Amino acid sequence: MKHLRQLYAIAGAIGLMNVAPAWAQAVAGPEKARPVAGDPGISSMVVIEAAQFRVLRDYAEPGATRRMHAHKDATYQVFVLITGQLRLTIEGQAPVDVKPGETLSLQGGINHTFTNTGTVTATIVEIFGKATAPATGNVNVNVDIDTELPIASALAATSAQK
Repeated sequence: MKHLRQLYAIAGAIGLMNVAPAWAQAVAGPEKARPVAGDPGISSMVVIEAAQFRVLRDYAEPGATRRMHAHKDATYQVFVLITGQLRLTIEGQAPVDVKPGETLSLQGGINHTFTNTGTVTATIVEIFGKATAPATGNVNVNVDIDTELPIASALAATSAQK
């Protein structure tokens, strides 16, 4: 049951971004995103911030690069390219070209960078699992990364294909 709650939370986050009516949207388009300091042409917005996970929507203008960085509080990261074309580099690995609809699973807290190699603004959705303290009240969430990361990746991939 505890894993099911986490799955529903992630599925709900993805659903809000892709199929919810406009009145249910948590955020708008790139005009609501904030520039990322030190990374010209990159902007980001928090779509959902919860104790168990975070969902970001990022935008990268053509030619823009997000410098090497890590999300230190992430237990896992799912990276979904919605529009555009990117080259993603994970520290210590060869660069990977990413096309719209492709989904990658990254180890939580790993250093990575990306560059928009296309001619249109790239839209990226990132989902981060977070380590949580024991939940209070009616919700008890414990993240089992071996179970939850593949599920989140599959949900993100299915969502990106819509």
